[in-house]
Amino acid sequence: MLKSICIVGAGNIGSRHLQALAKVTTSLLIQVVDPSTDSLATAKNRYEEVTKAKAQHKINYLQKLEDVTSPIDIAIIATNSNIRSLVTKRLLDQIPVKYIIFEKILFDKYEQYGEMQKILSEKTIKAWVNCSRRTMPFYKSLRNEVKNQKIQYIVSGSGWGLASNAIHLIDHIALLTDCYDFEVNTTYLDPKLIESKRKGFLELTGTLIVHFKDGSFGSFTCYPTGDAPQIMQVFSEKYRCLTVETEGKSYISKPDSNWTWALETTPMLYQNEMTNQVVSSLFKGGDCILTSFDLSAKLHLSLLEPLLKFLNKNSKEKFGSYPFT
Repeated sequence: MLKSICIVGAGNIGSRHLQALAKVTTSLLIQVVDPSTDSLATAKNRYEEVTKAKAQHKINYLQKLEDVTSPIDIAIIATNSNIRSLVTKRLLDQIPVKYIIFEKILFDKYEQYGEMQKILSEKTIKAWVNCSRRTMPFYKSLRNEVKNQKIQYIVSGSGWGLASNAIHLIDHIALLTDCYDFEVNTTYLDPKLIESKRKGFLELTGTLIVHFKDGSFGSFTCYPTGDAPQIMQVFSEKYRCLTVETEGKSYISKPDSNWTWALETTPMLYQNEMTNQVVSSLFKGGDCILTSFDLSAKLHLSLLEPLLKFLNKNSKEKFGSYPFT
């Protein structure tokens, strides 16, 4: 019997997940669900573009969840945040699912986090959230470099989507420090809200600051204009690193080289190079390197609740949900 994978949401991220599945060496039944025929067509075209493994995959492109066959080994929920909870519940009501990989931002309402935790527990479903820095070799390697050290983690650049991508950075700090408790400072965010590139959602600019319980510090700056490249800096007592992601290069300095900067090639992976690794890991051992749902839910809410307060303080419109995805 073929291993069964269902991708719900065939937009940009969903289609990249699909491309990655082409590289899985285990033969798969892949079901891609999206109400948009355009999105399904794009996903199909992107799948045909990539080099495939020798395994024989069968792919069904569907517009209705009701047309998905059961059971499902791995569900990848790649919808926008405002419908992710509803879509997941609908899927789980009709079909047995063993594992789930959620995209971020998880959900747009506070109560949905607890509700989904309860559902996953009752149905004994293991779930993770796709904060993908954990799957990138260079970003994983930083953990050994800064182990048991407080770090400063600084990111800056233009137009990189602060609200939607801050969770990636916070998750990475949590991975490096093994600390999952932090407080958010919104003082230096720009009060003017901007429209996201995804219709119906918002974005933030300015600087978001996070203080972790272990003494580590994060500063994330998104400039509203210009074309400044996204640069990540990680500093600790025994390690310093400056990474330009778009160039796949890092400048690294350590005390054993008298803090001399050395240029290293540190290529960043795209989503279509990572999902296949996660899926293969789940098939092999029932676990993967991504953040568990429970830990990610904790990180999400610690970030999103202060951001919601910031929105309601600086906007005439009062929000009851998180308008980010």
